[in-house]
Amino acid sequence: MLSLWIPRIALIVTVLFAARRGGEPERLVAAVLFATFALDVANHSWFGAPDWFAVNPGHLVIDTWAFISLLWIALRANRGWPLWVGSGQVIVVMGHIAKVWELDMVRWAYWAMTQVPFVFQLCVLAIGTVAHVARSRRVGAYDAWRPA
Repeated sequence: MLSLWIPRIALIVTVLFAARRGGEPERLVAAVLFATFALDVANHSWFGAPDWFAVNPGHLVIDTWAFISLLWIALRANRGWPLWVGSGQVIVVMGHIAKVWELDMVRWAYWAMTQVPFVFQLCVLAIGTVAHVARSRRVGAYDAWRPA
């Protein structure tokens, strides 16, 4: 039961920290990560809990949307850490592709590839927000986005 609540508490704390102290890229990444969680809850309430023996279409759609969103942020943000969050999402999407390719893939491997990177992404968001706060104190206001 505790293993179910730890990621949820980490999500809430990290999203609130990024929303309060972060710049626009931090807030956008926090919004995407929170949206993936909320959409996942809705997906499970509509279609039931995943059995991890086959690709969950709802997870695939949610995770692909998150990948595209995080990639857009990572390529435009004036920060390096969003690339790490995006790389975590690449692992998630590759987990879905691997399962589609090989249905006999061990269900725990599929679960690990699609669920564990979320904790990594939350940690990187928290570290990135701390880095933004420190940089803002050190150099003052700076552009959140790279020039086009």
